[in-house]
Amino acid sequence: MHPVEHLLYFGTALIHFVVPSSPVHLICHLMFYGLYAVTTHTGFEGLRLAGRKRIDLGTFHHQIHHRYFEVNCGTLVVPWDKWFGTFHDGTEAAKARMKTRLAARRRV
Repeated sequence: MHPVEHLLYFGTALIHFVVPSSPVHLICHLMFYGLYAVTTHTGFEGLRLAGRKRIDLGTFHHQIHHRYFEVNCGTLVVPWDKWFGTFHDGTEAAKARMKTRLAARRRV
């Protein structure tokens, strides 16, 4: 992550200095965000036990971002990528749209 990205990512914990909360909430908040970044970069969709997915670890959406850094900068929950035209679903059509968009950007 870029240092500014870190400030935004972990800066969400500042809400606990505005909204009265227990120090335990702050600790849990920081632990969740610290561990969430690690688990979503494992390359696995989730942990399966007894044939069912028990824990979501990462998403295919984010793994495409690591293959093509120009796409899927957000999450599936917040549709930034769809709004800004950077969504890639892994299909050949999405790859063609990405190449067209990058070629147009190079011409400018």
